[in-house]
Amino acid sequence: MRSVLLLLSLALNVWMGVALARLENYHYASQLGMCAEYLDPNLAMQIKRDTCLEKKVTRTSALWHIYYALKD
Repeated sequence: MRSVLLLLSLALNVWMGVALARLENYHYASQLGMCAEYLDPNLAMQIKRDTCLEKKVTRTSALWHIYYALKD
């Protein structure tokens, strides 16, 4: 039973780490002004900006994203 809980906890931590790295990448790309050509209040441009920001790679590793996200 303890092994199952340990594996479940490990899987949950990895899942949360991946989500944290993805969100920090998005946040940092937005902070840097990437995809600024899509800054427009209409919905179509907001969707294009969101898609563009999701595809940007801002740091060399997901571990750096996690480090900077947890640093503050």
